[in-house]
Amino acid sequence: MAGYRLRAFRDGDEVTEELAAAEWSLAATAADGTVAGWAWLRSWTEDDGVHLFLTQGHVRPADRRRGLGGLLLDASEAAAARLARQRRLGGTVMLGGNADDGQDDRTALLTGRGYTRVLTMVWMRRDASPVPLRGLPEGVAVRTATVDDAGALWRLAQRAWAGRPFVRLPPEDRLRDWLHRSDRSSFLVATAGERIVGFVAVQGDEVEDVAVDPDFQRRGLASALLTRALTDLGGPARLRTEGHDPAGARTLYEQLGFRVVSRHHRYRKPLR
Repeated sequence: MAGYRLRAFRDGDEVTEELAAAEWSLAATAADGTVAGWAWLRSWTEDDGVHLFLTQGHVRPADRRRGLGGLLLDASEAAAARLARQRRLGGTVMLGGNADDGQDDRTALLTGRGYTRVLTMVWMRRDASPVPLRGLPEGVAVRTATVDDAGALWRLAQRAWAGRPFVRLPPEDRLRDWLHRSDRSSFLVATAGERIVGFVAVQGDEVEDVAVDPDFQRRGLASALLTRALTDLGGPARLRTEGHDPAGARTLYEQLGFRVVSRHHRYRKPLR
């Protein structure tokens, strides 16, 4: 496109943490040499075998509605196709893009290029009002997590998320490292005898994860864990969950006083 030039990032450019971790990236410069926008790619294989190339980009406000977003997206898709060929990827390979509520230009760009919305994540918040504790199922106790719980927690998460699309669980060693570095006083583990059957992890004011073993679901364990975590937190809380509520998590959070404050939409299309 006239007036813009695509080039690699170089010393002196402002590089975010996400850009530094990208597999591929480029900058778009205007006629005066200033950076008008950028794009990057990351990729991973999800637990159901889908390999995803996530495209992300930014155009500064003064350069929007001039076609630069489309130029950057075209370059990102071409780079994803090259990487897929080089890696000889088989199976299902997809392109992905994200847009929040209010990012109308980004949404129009993705849908205009054939992307389809496949998932909406919602951020939810609750105030600092007290929450009544809910009872634990019979035979279940609660304690704080230890580093030695990493393997059991990882296997529980695998069981809890089995068969769900759009999921990529971190490896066990990453969970172990996270437990080693974190304040485990806010990581509650539910046990039935020697077996770990559920957990809730809180960092700062964010409820990062809640999981219950399928054998113990629909018994009130998730709500019992959450009410204890929120009581220990003693202040406002936030979390992120799937907007379409496939497992009833959003419904539970709403019952406990959480309300949706923003939405994050994920789009995909096959990589040709």
